[in-house]
Amino acid sequence: AVFAVLLFLVPIIGHEVNGAQRWIDVGVTQFQPSEFLKPMFIVSLAWLLSLREKDPSLPMVPLTAVLTGIVALLLMQQPNFGETIIFVAIWVLLLALSGAPMRFLYMLGAGGVGATNLAYFFYPVARARTDGFLFEQGDTYQVESALQTLTAGGLFGAGPGAGIRKFTLPEPHTDYIFSVIGEEFGAIACFGVAALFLPIGVRVLLQLLEEDDPFVFLASAGLVTQFGAQAMINMMVNLSLLPSK
Repeated sequence: AVFAVLLFLVPIIGHEVNGAQRWIDVGVTQFQPSEFLKPMFIVSLAWLLSLREKDPSLPMVPLTAVLTGIVALLLMQQPNFGETIIFVAIWVLLLALSGAPMRFLYMLGAGGVGATNLAYFFYPVARARTDGFLFEQGDTYQVESALQTLTAGGLFGAGPGAGIRKFTLPEPHTDYIFSVIGEEFGAIACFGVAALFLPIGVRVLLQLLEEDDPFVFLASAGLVTQFGAQAMINMMVNLSLLPSK
């Protein structure tokens, strides 16, 4: 609840960095309320949707739709289109796992495609990122620097702390940490990092095959999906396989 309130306060007291107002400055550090809200949001949706097992008449799908819509609007205002997609995608996943009708899911899928297309024409951030990725228009410095940094280390890297390109790379400690790993530890280390996420996700999903509690099932599936999806997106952006979100 605290981080939900903070998300509402971001437009009022939020700190702007690189044209986006997503952070709250508490003096000694800055943090994004949306990152802390994400796991709590997933667990809350899982709890609400699991209640349908006891009483199918409960209007949990509309309620979760309203909650997701509010979060999406607040994120779009920052602007934070990438996080918006992640929140909405996890909501749709949990709906599917909770037994929502396929027709409804198809309608959501069609609506998502339509909304993404509309975002391209009416949401400047989405259009700029897409044009930069597909047509190399606008400022592509970040993604180009990320790929150059990642490949600079070759197979085995320059060594811990010996990377040079990282000093000209935007946000090397967060958004582009995977590129720094590539420069200092090499492509083999990057492959190893990527490979670590697979057994974690598979292990959780295999464990869920024996789970009878709908709340535990939905919450765990949502959390491991968020964990794996964010890692995959980060690595693909660093490899210039996706537009920077």
